[in-house]
Amino acid sequence: MPTVYINLNYFVELGNLPFPVMVTRLFLDGGWAVVLFFLFTTGWTMWVQSRQRKFNRDIKYVLLAVDVPKMNVQTPKAVEQIFAQLAGAYSGVDNIEKYWIGKTQTTFSFELVSIDGYVQFLIHVSTKFRDLVEAAVYSQYPDAEIVEVEDYADKVPLQFPHPDWDCWGTEFCLRKPSAFPLRTHVQFEHNLSEEEYFKDPLSPLLEVFSSMKPGEQLWLQFLLSPTDDSWKEASAAVVDKILGKKKPVKKNVADYIVDVPLMAMSELAGALLSSGEEAAPPKKEAPGGKMTDMTPGEKNVIEAVQLKAGKHGFNTKIRMIYVAKRGVFSKGKVIAPFKGALGQFTALDMNALKPYGLVTPKSDYFWEKWSVPAKTTNIIRNFKNRSGRGAPPYILNIEEMATLYHFPYSHVKAPTIKRTEAKRAEPPVSLPTMSTASNKPFKAVKKIPPPESPKPEQVKDDDNDGDEAGLDDELLASLE
Repeated sequence: MPTVYINLNYFVELGNLPFPVMVTRLFLDGGWAVVLFFLFTTGWTMWVQSRQRKFNRDIKYVLLAVDVPKMNVQTPKAVEQIFAQLAGAYSGVDNIEKYWIGKTQTTFSFELVSIDGYVQFLIHVSTKFRDLVEAAVYSQYPDAEIVEVEDYADKVPLQFPHPDWDCWGTEFCLRKPSAFPLRTHVQFEHNLSEEEYFKDPLSPLLEVFSSMKPGEQLWLQFLLSPTDDSWKEASAAVVDKILGKKKPVKKNVADYIVDVPLMAMSELAGALLSSGEEAAPPKKEAPGGKMTDMTPGEKNVIEAVQLKAGKHGFNTKIRMIYVAKRGVFSKGKVIAPFKGALGQFTALDMNALKPYGLVTPKSDYFWEKWSVPAKTTNIIRNFKNRSGRGAPPYILNIEEMATLYHFPYSHVKAPTIKRTEAKRAEPPVSLPTMSTASNKPFKAVKKIPPPESPKPEQVKDDDNDGDEAGLDDELLASLE
């Protein structure tokens, strides 16, 4: 085999040169290739981002407030169907659309907001898919009310530190790879009582939102982008790893050229060493393979991973922001209860949500305090812009999303959640209208009526109406 020699004298001589001369020497001796590669990759990334910004600049968005009936008996399974409908918004993007036009997948932002303790469910969506969202909500909640409102984030400053406001926020990521699921609403159902068949996991979270005082605001955002089924390959790989299956190695032409002589030599050596002895029969695996040796926990993980891969998934990003006036700002009373409420969705042997440290403002050490203003400003700007920057996205399927974001069950007693009191009826024509009540923090722009159900056609009753009409005609004729 050829021998490779490394001459270290070059680096010794290089280190003895003055710094400007050393940099020039490195550049001329091949460093230009590294610089060229760096410039190319950076320029290409900036080009793609500029095309995407230009494409997204022309997209218009609306913010919809959704109120469900007060006596809501729909479990998160109804919201799961809503997310299943929104998964149909996925559109494949080819290279021309991606790198020249800058086309990206549409993003839906499902938000839960508390302003001065007034809790509201909101959906931020592009006008192109507004009808899809409205149809999906009305299909599961026919008596819901959907109102277009102004963006609440516009009333909060975007630059920190601020003389009147203080802010803290973070983004949440998964503790394990996306193939492992969170705890879902199916695990909160039980048959002990018909009145409380479903223990709503959103109740503790809504209590935290309802506890906001005047001057305090708490925002929670779920950015969802439809995706294809390529993420399910990672789920299959996790199952194969637990089962001990070896991934088949793809061979190229060079591998076959090397393998053929080696296989021939191996067969020849085996024939010579056997010397006519009878070969031992191959060992047979026990029925069921490794499944019989697996623990109950491993079996549960395999089942959960496969169940997650059996439903639609979204590229997901979760943000949380607590912002308040400086006189009432109290981060301690919000962070611990909020993390505790999210802890309900933790599956100890599978997955959990945790704060993403690189974007979270921290002041534990003196060097971390320097980055607090920049991190605070970035996270609130990304929240307002519904931006994909920050923590890397991960996959949550429709069952996990319906667990994290759904309209409250009727047994949830949080008093400040905005709900419809009764079934909607058309108001009188002469009734004056107002855009919104003055004491509500979400100013309505436009009310969206539900789709009208077709009126049943009047069917003529031949057995009764027709006979009565015929008798009347005969009676009139006799009187004449």
